[in-house]
Amino acid sequence: MASEGKYDELREPQYSGDKSELLDDSTTNKSNIPHSESNSSSDHSAHKPLTSPNKILEAEKAVLQDQSRGLRIIIICAFVFSLVITVALILSIYLGPPQIGANAAISSDVRECSDIGLQMLNKGGNAVDAAVAAMFCLGVVNAESSGLGGGGFMLVHDHKVEKSEVFDFRETAPSQARPEMYKGSPLKQKLGALAVAVPGELKGMEAAHQKYGKLPWKTVVSPAANLARNGFHMTGHTEFVLNSPKLNLEAFMQSKIAPFYIIDGKPKKTGDLIVRKELAETLDKIATEGSAVFYSGGIADSIVKELVNAGSPGIVTKDDLANYEVQMRSVVKTTYKDYTVESVPAPGSGPVVLSIMNFMEGYLDLMSDAQSYHLLLEAFKFGYAQRGLLGDPKFNTQAIENATTVMISKEEAARLRNITTNQTRDASFYSSSVHQTPDAGTSHLSVIDTAELMVSVTSTINDWFGSMVLTDTGILLNNQMADFGLPGTVNEIRGGKRPQSSMSPTVVYETGHLCGLRMACGAANGTRIITGIAEVLFNNLTLNYYLEKSVSSPRMHSDLYPNASLVEVEDGFPGEVLTGLKAMGHAVQGVPRELSAVNVVLKIKDNIEAVADQRKAGSGTAWFK
Repeated sequence: MASEGKYDELREPQYSGDKSELLDDSTTNKSNIPHSESNSSSDHSAHKPLTSPNKILEAEKAVLQDQSRGLRIIIICAFVFSLVITVALILSIYLGPPQIGANAAISSDVRECSDIGLQMLNKGGNAVDAAVAAMFCLGVVNAESSGLGGGGFMLVHDHKVEKSEVFDFRETAPSQARPEMYKGSPLKQKLGALAVAVPGELKGMEAAHQKYGKLPWKTVVSPAANLARNGFHMTGHTEFVLNSPKLNLEAFMQSKIAPFYIIDGKPKKTGDLIVRKELAETLDKIATEGSAVFYSGGIADSIVKELVNAGSPGIVTKDDLANYEVQMRSVVKTTYKDYTVESVPAPGSGPVVLSIMNFMEGYLDLMSDAQSYHLLLEAFKFGYAQRGLLGDPKFNTQAIENATTVMISKEEAARLRNITTNQTRDASFYSSSVHQTPDAGTSHLSVIDTAELMVSVTSTINDWFGSMVLTDTGILLNNQMADFGLPGTVNEIRGGKRPQSSMSPTVVYETGHLCGLRMACGAANGTRIITGIAEVLFNNLTLNYYLEKSVSSPRMHSDLYPNASLVEVEDGFPGEVLTGLKAMGHAVQGVPRELSAVNVVLKIKDNIEAVADQRKAGSGTAWFK
């Protein structure tokens, strides 16, 4: 497929002269129009004999009739033309890509939540206000993916001063957690009270709002509370999850969360109403009392009570909740062609995204052919092998810092390219030790506001519906302990530690050009987040696809699990690409278009676009003008 340079016209104006020159040209054109025949023959008609009055009247009447018919035709044509233009504009607005003329935009997993973010902008709020309000909304509407019982990362980039920082609100292991605590009972690491880590989302949202927010805290929390109280319509993604064979249906049906999604023994459908009154009351308390009520007040009591009374008692204590802290971190960054790419550091997977981009930067004339996709897959595999070196920088600090420095260096990318061939290899070629923990949750949203503040935030409760433990205050708790690795690894379980994460909120901007391309992006769907972000950036920055095509084009994924040769491939790739990959040793496996959901907002000069990935049914965008 040929590359498409949609953004060229935005980077270089088609006319750079003075507006007066255009006016002079139009005046000149008017003066060159020839005179009509009636004017040119006026001298001859003056010497003709008089015509009878009746003939004059008949002639004038005929002229008037002709003029009337002509006027009617003009009016009808004008009406039809206006109607066509109006219909085209309406279709373009509702079905086409985001329209030029917007001053801010938000893209999220749920259209209703994007609209709530837009409401914050309309009230005079900024990108952080919009992101916080929308994230609370996502926790209500897409509770299977994220919520108050989870955690994540927020990257805030102030483009006017090119300053960025990361709010790390990743969950932490309870203080009593030990590396061997799941020996003989591996299922307890994924399901039930022992799988729960200390949630961080609420403190993360509050910390970001306190530093950047312009609107009152209650204003950004209340819309989500109202949704939970009055009811919201179930999204297509929730219906998909409820009917997926990957959902542990037996455990789900026995959980306290199931009655909200099941009617007459069957899953509800897209559009069905769901009401969460207990969650609404909790959000009301948070709106008036802040995070204190959650981490040291009545809600904390309800969380500990629920975990203690569970069949396999949890070990999260009230002290664990009270001692939770958001970590402020610096971004990791690299350059790719003419762009700066920033993402979140460990325990997030931003370094893996940057490693992939550095690897691909070394190849010229990349296309959408088998050879280019082979190289991209090799970049994925090297990246996931490196990911095993990442963990909580509070533990093994120097080792993780050293690993990150190597991963995002141009020298390491060059070394990996030098050992890459036209054949894929087994896992030991990429890493001596690989341990991936597949998961499927997460929600992501991206925002750019009118003041060039950019926000990219991803949050999760890990697997669908997390631990499936629901408190009487409406909090669905995570199963984030499943994200820890094996004993003896950098990602082993220790009390107070944050597990390794696939989440990689990212921003991109044209280096040295303040009004050039700037983008906020990120993805949902567990371990496939990393490859989803990298492929969208590859499509947009390398193949020059316009934004919607960059997101909607089919994707591939390979992460060395369960083996190095396996490649998941969405439908839509040309047969010659798949044949070529098989010849290079890749075990191609077709999958539905659900690898990851990438939500992006992009701005070039004053032109904004936003795309919400339809791989997650119910996603949507909103624009502020």
